Amino acid sequence: MDIIGHQLFSVSRQLDVCDVTLCADDDLETQRDKLARIMLASMYQFVGLLDADGIMLEINRAALDAVGIRIDEVRGKPFWEARWWVISSETQALLRGLIRRASHGEFVRCDFEVYGQTAGEDTIIVDFSLLPIRDKNGKVIFLLPEGRNITEKKLAEAEIARKNEELQASRELIRRQRDELQSLYNKIVAEQKVSERLLLNLLPYPIAERLKARPELIADCIPEIIADSFPDVTVLFADIVEFTRFSAGMKPERLVGLLNEIFSEFDTIADHRGLEKIKTIGDAYMAAAGLPEPAADHATRAAHMALDMIDALGRFNQHCGYKLQMRIGINSGAVVAGVIGKRKFIYDLWGDAVNTASRMESHGVAGRVQVTDATRHRLGEQFLFEERGTIVAKGIGLVHTWFLSGRTVAPS
Repeated sequence: MDIIGHQLFSVSRQLDVCDVTLCADDDLETQRDKLARIMLASMYQFVGLLDADGIMLEINRAALDAVGIRIDEVRGKPFWEARWWVISSETQALLRGLIRRASHGEFVRCDFEVYGQTAGEDTIIVDFSLLPIRDKNGKVIFLLPEGRNITEKKLAEAEIARKNEELQASRELIRRQRDELQSLYNKIVAEQKVSERLLLNLLPYPIAERLKARPELIADCIPEIIADSFPDVTVLFADIVEFTRFSAGMKPERLVGLLNEIFSEFDTIADHRGLEKIKTIGDAYMAAAGLPEPAADHATRAAHMALDMIDALGRFNQHCGYKLQMRIGINSGAVVAGVIGKRKFIYDLWGDAVNTASRMESHGVAGRVQVTDATRHRLGEQFLFEERGTIVAKGIGLVHTWFLSGRTVAPS
């Protein structure tokens, strides 16, 4: 602002503002004093002036108008006892302590509550400070109190804090729910793997996949029959000779453990040679080559497995000191394969080729592998045979058979 005629503000006539009268003949210092009084009176926050002991000397108009009192009602009284202060005894003690500290030259600041003039009215929160004012020698002469109503700010901060707590609680709930869902998902995946493993132990992999792909499949039934015709496969039956007599008096755990050890080795051979294990019945073992996925060398696979089974049982006998023997029968031809059962379903085979393979085993010789002409003709020159001749098979009649006695080349 430009200084005009030794004045800060040009006044053409008398001007009354905030109980202050500005005149055209006011000199510079007088005008500065009046403008400072206008500025002080117009401030929206509480501003006052205390002596070093906390006695009120002056207070701005905004503070007086806010509670409807005059300056002479509070001037000359201790700051903490003024009528317009409605505060608790604890806050009074706090203010006296703050004034004491400020009178020793310390700038102090804190928040405190001011109550309404009438009991039960809402409180307000004041951001309060005391600034020591010193003379040229450094002695504290006055204290400048300043206060701002920060109730809305505090309420907003409290609301933000509450929202943050709710948000944090929501995040924690979401995290717990996420962890619970993840745990549940992991359990479901683990149970699904167990179920799939059990299903694969019951059914060939392609059949299990066909069942899993059917959304209408439910736990206790198969809604549509699964059945396939295979024009050319090889079926193998094996049976431990006189196992019932051998196991008589054997403890159940030992009996099951012994069969499990033998048949587990047969399962390994079936996997290695590419046969599908069909089932075990007591001490009998059934497998097939060329299904559920066709294979041109199905007879060769079955022949290799039969010889491997004879060798595996020999190793078992040598290890355990037993003299167990097997009869193995093999036949080739057309079969029907499918899944039967409502619960505990099984993949099984039917047809004349299956019956004939079973008769090859039951009419066989201990320690030998008996095969039909159908299988013999499919095996070629890589195996050794002994002609047994024609036998009478129950329910079938005359059948010309061979003993599979070995390989012409070392097994792979």
